[in-house]
Amino acid sequence: MKITKTILTKNPCYKAGKTIKVKGLMLHSVGCSQPSAMAFVKSWDTESKKVCVHGFIDGNTGEVYQTLPWEHKAWHSGGSLNGTHIGIEMCEPDCIKYTSGSKFTCSDTAKATAIVKRTYKSAVELFAHLCREYGLNPLADGVILSHSEGYARGLASNHGDPEHLWKGLKLPYTMDGFRRDVKSTMTPAIYRVQVGAFTQEQNAKSLLAELKRAGFDGFITKNQ
Repeated sequence: MKITKTILTKNPCYKAGKTIKVKGLMLHSVGCSQPSAMAFVKSWDTESKKVCVHGFIDGNTGEVYQTLPWEHKAWHSGGSLNGTHIGIEMCEPDCIKYTSGSKFTCSDTAKATAIVKRTYKSAVELFAHLCREYGLNPLADGVILSHSEGYARGLASNHGDPEHLWKGLKLPYTMDGFRRDVKSTMTPAIYRVQVGAFTQEQNAKSLLAELKRAGFDGFITKNQ
């Protein structure tokens, strides 16, 4: 995951200069067929724009474009979560066409699936990074929410993202799964290395003592 700072200094939300104490993260999907994060960066960096998020995830590369400082109060939820949650938008495939509300058609399912998988992966990595940064538990109630979940709680405006995109493409993603993926990404795998095997117990103890003096940890096992 690569994060590029492209702060929207002309946007009135940035100029408002308000900050928040980060208590959670909100996942959005842009709601239009545009995979390029820079397209949003350019169009939102204007004094006439009345919405703003903390970042966009590019559909073509998975790169994160940070558009506000993380602790800046954004205008992304349409509700009280603006005052507590960082808002991140995932860009969407250019091969989908919205027909009514959150319903859409798709002319290239393979391409669309690849883009959505890419943004999902980067979102998991970014949210894991932000949870570590702000000491957040991604599995705790209300810490990670989608826009649609925020609406269901009466804390955000009436949107169905990003679940509408996953369901429309028949992908197995859910917000519960997303939260679990963030949690597992925060917990690194442990790889153990065996450095020796001996027929004499004293030789094993000597090597272990030498490793511990060098600052490594270890233990002795015996095959029965």
